[in-house]
Amino acid sequence: MLRQDGSLATVTLAIPGMVCEGCAEKIRGALTAIPGVHKVKTKLWRKQVEVTLEKETVREQTVVQALGEQGFNAVAT
Repeated sequence: MLRQDGSLATVTLAIPGMVCEGCAEKIRGALTAIPGVHKVKTKLWRKQVEVTLEKETVREQTVVQALGEQGFNAVAT
């Protein structure tokens, strides 16, 4: 799901492989390292992540690729 507010957008992705707080921490670290990402909120109980990003700078595919590099498959919700 994609929500937009001015120059920022929030992308929600399902991450079936996020099974523990260690996974959530790894995901937050990988995504906050991307220039243009403003906020990362993991929801372990839902196996989801919400990413607030600069929509002109960061594409959803960049986020999905960064998660893939950490061993997580992400699916848009």
